[in-house]
Formats: sequence, C-alpha cells, structure tokens
Amino acid sequence: MSIELEMKLTAQPEQLSDIKIWLSEQLQLRGKWQQVPLINTYYDTENHRLREMKIGLRVRRSGERYIQTAKSEGRVVGGLSQRNESEVEIPNANLDLALVEDPYLQILLEEAQEEDGSFRALFRTDFDRKLALAELDDCQIEIAIDSGEISHKGENAAICEIELELIAGDPKGLFELSDQLINNFNLVLSSESKAERGYRLSCEESIYLKRLDVVPLTAKSPAEGAFETIAHYGLAHWQHYIKLIKRDATVEYYLQLNRALSYMQHMYSVFAPLIPRHSLSEVRADWREITHNFSKVQSIALQLNWLENAKLYGFEYDALKPLAIELLTKFEQESTNFTTYLSTASYNLKLLHFSRWLYSKEWRQDLKEAAKNRLQKEIFPFAIKQLQHQMLDLSRHLKVKENLNDKDYLSFLPKLNRTLDIGLFFGSLFDSKKRVKFRQNWIDLVANIELFKQLDFVRISLENVQIQDETLENTEQDILTALLELRQEAFEQNPYWN
Repeated sequence: MSIELEMKLTAQPEQLSDIKIWLSEQLQLRGKWQQVPLINTYYDTENHRLREMKIGLRVRRSGERYIQTAKSEGRVVGGLSQRNESEVEIPNANLDLALVEDPYLQILLEEAQEEDGSFRALFRTDFDRKLALAELDDCQIEIAIDSGEISHKGENAAICEIELELIAGDPKGLFELSDQLINNFNLVLSSESKAERGYRLSCEESIYLKRLDVVPLTAKSPAEGAFETIAHYGLAHWQHYIKLIKRDATVEYYLQLNRALSYMQHMYSVFAPLIPRHSLSEVRADWREITHNFSKVQSIALQLNWLENAKLYGFEYDALKPLAIELLTKFEQESTNFTTYLSTASYNLKLLHFSRWLYSKEWRQDLKEAAKNRLQKEIFPFAIKQLQHQMLDLSRHLKVKENLNDKDYLSFLPKLNRTLDIGLFFGSLFDSKKRVKFRQNWIDLVANIELFKQLDFVRISLENVQIQDETLENTEQDILTALLELRQEAFEQNPYWN
C-alpha cells in the first residue's frame, strides 16, 4: 500500500505538442520520453457499490502486462490528490482480489460483492501516455501526458491532461513545475479523476446537494491537525460545487459556493489566536480576489433565491415576473463570466498556492517556537474557549435587549452565522444529541432573520413598480414575535459544551 501524491492539469489537444517540447527543454528530457498505450477497464457491482464506498477498482493493460489497482478517494486539494493505492501485477485481465495488499481495502471490496453481487466491467479509459522521469534538484517527478478517451456503450469523452506524480523527494518541486505549466500554458487544475468522469458517462448521475456538516475531530486532536481538517472540509465543499457549476450552473450551486466562502472566512478568524494574521495574509488575499470575481453572480443568485422563497410565503406577484426574467438573464451572463474565470491562470494559480500552503503547512514558516508548541496542544480546551467566548458575545447583545427591530437582528446575523460554524468546527467533540438539540433553536433564529432580507427585497422591488402590500409589514411583525420567543428559548438552554 502506498500513498500517491499527484497533480492533475487539463489542457487542450492542440497544446500537448508544445507542452512536451517545453518540458523537454526545461527539464532536459529530450530522448527520455516513452510512449505507452494504456487500456483500463473499471469495475463495480450492478448498483455501483464501490462508487458509494468511494473506491476505484481497475485492471490496466500496458503492452503484455496487466496491473490491478484499488484506490480510495483520499484528499483532493485543488489539482493535488493524495490517495491510498494498492497496485499489483496480475497474470491476465481477470480480477484477483486476494492480491489486494491493504487488508481494510480488501475487506471493503469483499463486502461490496457480498452486498451487491460480483464485479463487472463498467467503462474503459483508453489513452496514449507519453511518460518521462524528471530528475530535479530535490525530487523526482514522473510526468505523464495523456490523450485518448473514456468510453461506455458508444458514449465517449475526451482525455487531454498532464499528470505530475511525486516519486521521491521534496513536494516543493511538484508545486513549482505546476506553477510554471499554468503560467505558460493556462492549464486548469482538475480535481476530477478519470474514474469520476467514467462514472458520469456510464450511469445516470444522481447529483446530491452536499451540505457542510460537523467536522470529525477527537478531543486529543492537535490544534494544527484540527485546523487542517476543517480547511479540507471547507475546500472540498467549494470544489464539489465548482465541478457542478462547470457542468450546469444553478442558483443553489452558487449559494453553496457562497456558503463555502463564509465557512473559510470564519475558520481564519476562529484560528487567529493560534495562527497569526501575517501567516494567513497571502492566502486570504487570494480568496478575496476569488470572492470579488464571484460577487456579481452571487448577488444575482441571492436575489433570485429571495424572489423564489417569497412565493413559499404567498408573496407572488405578476408585476415582478419581468424582474425575475431580467435577473435570470443576468444570472446566466454572470455565470458564464465566472466559469470563464475558473479557467484562467489567475484563478488556478491561487488554487495551486492554497494547495501548497495547506499541504506544506506554510503557516509555520514565521512562527516562533512557543506558537508552534501551541499548535501541538489538544484542540479541546481551545474549542471550549471559542464556544464560550462566542456565546458570551451573543448574550451581551441579544439576551438583555427585549425590543429589537429587523435592522438590529440583521446586524447580529454575521455573529450568529459565525457561531453556527464554530459549532460545525468543534461539535464532534461533544455529545451529539445535546448538540443537535441546542443548535436547532439557533438555526431557526438565523432562518427567521434571513426572511427579513427576502421581504425587504420584495418590498423594494414592488415599490419600483408602484405597488405596496401591507401584508409584508404584518409578516415582519409576526417574525419579530417569533424571534423574541426563539431568543428566549435559545438562552434558556444549557450549552452542550458545559
């Protein structure tokens, strides 16, 4: 069993020759390339049990050799993937699960068969691979230029990508080479494997709306490890919806991207006592630029969502239909602009830099020894302190004030959202039943406050077409009454961390 560290970049077919020439000149690879035709057959059960388990199983034919590979999903940060991999040569094209080296992977493969029947061939990836081993100062990198296709029952999808795999040494060289390729050829980082693309082609895709959930930590997790895990969760949420948006942009996908951004911002602020601001400055600046490019389409997505949600409460007006059509047109235009931005060198370099920062733990570079020691302490006391501080802050503003209007509540919304995210960061450290019960009142509180934004947008939109609706004000009064009750109930509860 080995851990594969690989960077994947997608290219255009007409670029591959120039990329090979550039690599040959820069890395002295002339005469060192091998061309290998690869035929890969991927296997799963009838109901795709391996896909559910996030395991890939394939047999690769390379010349007269057959290689069986089982891979777990692992982590993908930008285009950088880390996966557990079991690879073994077999005598022919038939699967031999007894040769899978990792006992845990072997058990999962056997369980999949027991639950859903034997494995069968599902799709193929056939491509020519131009392969060279680059000997850099501090590392060895295997460079693969792949061109071919994924196929399933007459359906095809093109393969055109560069894979850089770290064979030995310092990963720094992997990031530097990727940086140069993106800068010189405008390549795009890819977090989607050939197997993922094959599944999309071969079976009816069931798109699921992934939600940010409680991060799995233990009380004895070091603070630094907790930070890394939380960061990976936030980035995975972002990448999940970026992949979906590239295929089919919807309002909900953009709302989830916005959710990922706010999650990351809360993460930076919560860990500021442990990771100084200057250690985060470059990364935060990159994300601010990404947010700037995202802001137009996000704003329109919010407005469309407000109009749609208002209908659930009976606020539907023929006079606002032209506005909805206008917003939808703008949404499509801005979504196109944003997806174009996702293919730029500017965006992909920022994602690459974040991958490097996270993988290499670059926040350590300027830390003094005392700060590094704090990062190695258990996360539990820090989590308690953060939760207590946030609740004290909310109590100071929300608990003692009886009469709050909509603007008051909206001013507290950022603090409330931050509080809920802190609960996601550290909630796994506490009793789940107590946590769920405690959080629900606060979730309901936030949901009701969000209604003010929707109703205010509807009111302004109606005023623009000279219409007034008194029921909007009546509804706001009902919300204020409900919020007072929710506040009282929320503060009467005993926090789950006590």
